Amino acid sequence: MTIKTSNLHHDRRTFMQSMAAISATPMMGGLMQAAYAAGPFDDYKALVCVFLFGGNDSQNMIVPLGNLHAGYASGRGNLAIPQANAIAVNAGIAGADYGFHPSVTGLASIFNTDKKLAVISNVGVLLQPTSLVQYQAKTNLPPQLFSHSDMQSHWQTGRADAPALSGWGGRMADIVAAANGNSQVSVSVSVAGQSMFQKGNDTVSYSVSAWGGPKSTIARRMRSYRDWDNWATARPNPQAAFENQLNIARTNLLEDQWGDMAVRAMMTGDFVNGVLYNLDSTGNPIKDASGNVSEKFGINLTPPLTYVNSSNLTVPNRLAAQLRSVANMISARNALGVKRQIFFVSLGGFDNHGDQFKGSTNATTPILSGYHADLLKQLDDALTWFYNWTKTQNLEKNVTAFTISDFGRTLTSNGQGSDHGWGGHYFALGGAVAGGKFYGGAGANQEFPIVGLTSPNSVGQGRLLPTTSVEEYGLTFAKWMGANSTSEYTRIFPNIGRFARQNGMPFLA
Repeated sequence: MTIKTSNLHHDRRTFMQSMAAISATPMMGGLMQAAYAAGPFDDYKALVCVFLFGGNDSQNMIVPLGNLHAGYASGRGNLAIPQANAIAVNAGIAGADYGFHPSVTGLASIFNTDKKLAVISNVGVLLQPTSLVQYQAKTNLPPQLFSHSDMQSHWQTGRADAPALSGWGGRMADIVAAANGNSQVSVSVSVAGQSMFQKGNDTVSYSVSAWGGPKSTIARRMRSYRDWDNWATARPNPQAAFENQLNIARTNLLEDQWGDMAVRAMMTGDFVNGVLYNLDSTGNPIKDASGNVSEKFGINLTPPLTYVNSSNLTVPNRLAAQLRSVANMISARNALGVKRQIFFVSLGGFDNHGDQFKGSTNATTPILSGYHADLLKQLDDALTWFYNWTKTQNLEKNVTAFTISDFGRTLTSNGQGSDHGWGGHYFALGGAVAGGKFYGGAGANQEFPIVGLTSPNSVGQGRLLPTTSVEEYGLTFAKWMGANSTSEYTRIFPNIGRFARQNGMPFLA
């Protein structure tokens, strides 16, 4: 297909970015790469952002044990994980013991044995380092604190004091885009729809679908509403007419740009399909007698696409299906012509005000199973599989996954769940992670906050006052991906100069 040439003015790039955000159409970000100074890029690296939408109750994901458990349990009430049920982990903090939620068995093993999982504790959205006194005086607090939509936006933009125009993942992609040369596929790839996290000043993400099984493909194709392949050759060709309409130059700027974007999206989809799958003469993936598509890059470790929930029902693992698509794109990295990839996946359902142990079959301690335990099971199964898959490919040092969420939750129970909080605990996973350790907290041990209703870290109801900013957490990943100067750090995180750790944190080499 030939892309038309338009007589557009110099603001074409800005307009295309705005249109992509509105339309959520898969885009070919490689066409808009800028020659930034990061690099040299003589290796391959992939970063996978796992967004836990709704506000994960990380107060139960990481549990203080030993002499710290009493303060935790008295504040948690019926939400407390008993010491005997938590999976003990050796965080290497003198005089302090901790455990993982009993659903997080695989990740606990990676933490204890492989030491390639790190806990980054008490991270949250901040405008500047904030004390309890400043919080009580409402001084320089993030706007709309504790609001789902606002905190999701602040986490993704990495800049709570400015309009949501771009995300720190997208700005990072701008910096490292030169690594991918003239690749037809964007540095940023989403398996969870368009996100602010991946929107850069020049980079627009490309979207693929979650893997639906061996009969499915993940690259989206823009086709006419009729399947012209089955038409007689003498009949009109709907697909050709469809493409010609997109290619027509128009005087209306909006229409012309929309046509350009549709053409680019179509070309990228066809290109990715051709890279991932063996195609027939009409460009469709070849299928065997069972209807399975012919993949060029098979995934040699079966993903856990289902799990058995607390009600003993076998249900889909949505996150594992997304990570299987990430594995597809990583496997095809050389054929796609990329050396840097930034992925976005997500798991929703964490807004557990009234259903934290809904469906629990444990009559004695309901919190040990139920809805939140099932969500953590999905997270654990999916991330454990993904890490183990990278090991089978000798790519574990080249791929890093990390979690983020709206916020943490209150320590206190409302009877059936927990309410909106602030600071939360997060995972970083991969062969380059200096794991088996906790990073970034505050208090006597300096690596994990003191948990309790009267804790100096509590801003009320046991909500944690963050001691690590989104900027400090995120910059660690940006440096690993190739950002290598103060000017690049501030381009990704304009407010990083307000915080102490202006070179990131030591959990990622």
